[in-house]
Amino acid sequence: MKTFFSLVAGNDALRTRFGTDILNSSLPHAFIIEGPRGTGKHTVARSVAAALVCENKDDPQKPLPCLCCRSCRMVMENKAPDVITVGKEEGKSTIGVDSARFIREDVRIVPNDFEHKIYIIEDAEKMTPQAQNALLLTLEEPPKYVHFLLLCESSDSLLETIKSRAPIVRTELLSTEKIDGYLCSVDRRASQMKLSDPKGYAELLTASESGGIGKALEFLDGRAFAPLKQKRELVLDIVCRSIKGKGAPETVPALLRLSQKREVLSEQLLLLSDAIRDLILLKRSDSPRLSFFSDRELAMELSDKVSISFLYIFEEAVHTAIDELKKSANVKLCITNMAIRANIL
Repeated sequence: MKTFFSLVAGNDALRTRFGTDILNSSLPHAFIIEGPRGTGKHTVARSVAAALVCENKDDPQKPLPCLCCRSCRMVMENKAPDVITVGKEEGKSTIGVDSARFIREDVRIVPNDFEHKIYIIEDAEKMTPQAQNALLLTLEEPPKYVHFLLLCESSDSLLETIKSRAPIVRTELLSTEKIDGYLCSVDRRASQMKLSDPKGYAELLTASESGGIGKALEFLDGRAFAPLKQKRELVLDIVCRSIKGKGAPETVPALLRLSQKREVLSEQLLLLSDAIRDLILLKRSDSPRLSFFSDRELAMELSDKVSISFLYIFEEAVHTAIDELKKSANVKLCITNMAIRANIL
């Protein structure tokens, strides 16, 4: 059986759909590829482009794309003039009408090297309404050799008229097991860390689960993971002190370590919310999927020590604090009020 998109982790249904359509020459001229950052949208788009032009496409013994022919290498190395990436210009927060007009003119130029011409539009949700409207007719009636891949975290900001011209497919967040398998297959640092620091590696996998493969690969650089690891250690300390401790003497030292910078504090509180949610899930289910705790035994021990009502009150206090921060509340007062509401002082 032919293997589709070996560089893409997970996403089996998506890989099968694209691979089958390409082999049958029935791939729609446009797709919206939607999914959280780090879930492989760019890898999918680049792999689809390579598969469209792969010189071994029809060889049943070789994967699609084969990744070894000249055409595949050109695409994957970003050296193919017929694969055009469009995104935000440096210093701008949106994709303006000029980019749409460029595409509208450029599609008239026939491909240089391949039979297909592929446009990958990054952060497609950042296109202004004017840019989207300028692209509509091109999306509706492109030349036969043109394909569009619009990448976005959420398609909610895209006009309905855009979405009606391009099917939406979604990349999926992967389990820690799948992230582990992929990391060990592509980066030897993962296998090395798994052997030398199994606890740290487990924490890296758990922290990566909400950000996908992209975030996991980034975290393999210890310098990139260190700031998040410090936040997680502080949050775990607060949870442990709040549950195991005896009021203010135990919890205040940890609470004082919370950041006074609004943005950083918001990140810490979101992690705290994830940790409490894990403990609630352990109260309600035998084997829930945990989003914060990499040490399930510790999470179970903490969950067993408190009532579910305490955890619900704690969770509500954290969410109230997050909302207050968004409304520019005083940072110190926000932390104090959270602790009082949670009854951990």
